[in-house]
Amino acid sequence: MKSKPLILGHRGYKMKFPENTLLAFSKAFEYGADGIECDVQKSSDGIYFVFHDPDLHRITGYKGRINTVDSGQVRKLKAGEDQIVPDLDTFLDSLPEDKLINIELKTETLTVTDSMLIIDILEKRNLKDIVLISSDNDELLYPFKEAGFLTGLLFKSGMFENSLLYHLRTILKLRPWSVNLRVNVFTPLTPSRWLFLYAIKLLKIKVIFWAVNSRKRYNRIKNIAYAIITDEVEMLVKLRDEGVEVPSLIYLEKQYEKKRAEYGKVGDKETEQGIQKQDFYN
Repeated sequence: MKSKPLILGHRGYKMKFPENTLLAFSKAFEYGADGIECDVQKSSDGIYFVFHDPDLHRITGYKGRINTVDSGQVRKLKAGEDQIVPDLDTFLDSLPEDKLINIELKTETLTVTDSMLIIDILEKRNLKDIVLISSDNDELLYPFKEAGFLTGLLFKSGMFENSLLYHLRTILKLRPWSVNLRVNVFTPLTPSRWLFLYAIKLLKIKVIFWAVNSRKRYNRIKNIAYAIITDEVEMLVKLRDEGVEVPSLIYLEKQYEKKRAEYGKVGDKETEQGIQKQDFYN
């Protein structure tokens, strides 16, 4: 009997807490995630930070790209709820020993040279058993494969506009531990993409889907996924373990915004017609 898929928090528990922060990661574990997914970018002076975007503005409000700003400035920024942007060392020091940690290498700022330097950082901590290194650039993954780390070849939506045969050749060359697939590309399955998944199964490569945030998509991929990456940690953990679906935070956010539009705002507070935000989240 196939085991149930692992649940990994996408950038931690990003639907409730600031993404890629120590708070988001700890809360993902607290709410039952089997692991987390995070991203790594590099500052102008070569320090690695757990951060998704090449630009700092969306998360921190600071106008500038992370690879044009030195580490001292990045450390002064806040990612929400007074959370710092953690550097890679701080992040690794915070990890439990029994969770799967998927670290995505971001191609906007990282090169193969960085892969070698990150390997040194990870090897000093003996993290090979719990760390999965993923990227959509297979060149960044070869050094990790040679060093004995788990590797995941990541496929974004637009990549499948090219020939599936080309991607299969890349997979045969790299032989990653997993392929990480965006779920909306594979739900529903077309014949060619079903064939792609069948080939992956024959190669005994694990399949990880992201970002799975609904019952419908979970049910479609649960029997073929080794793990799923989700923004909705609580909902997916309960759905997997108990078959119970708790209200989606994405749905609740939409309902809250709808009510706010109906009733308007008074200063920084919602009006008294029962639409305070916490009512939708509790």
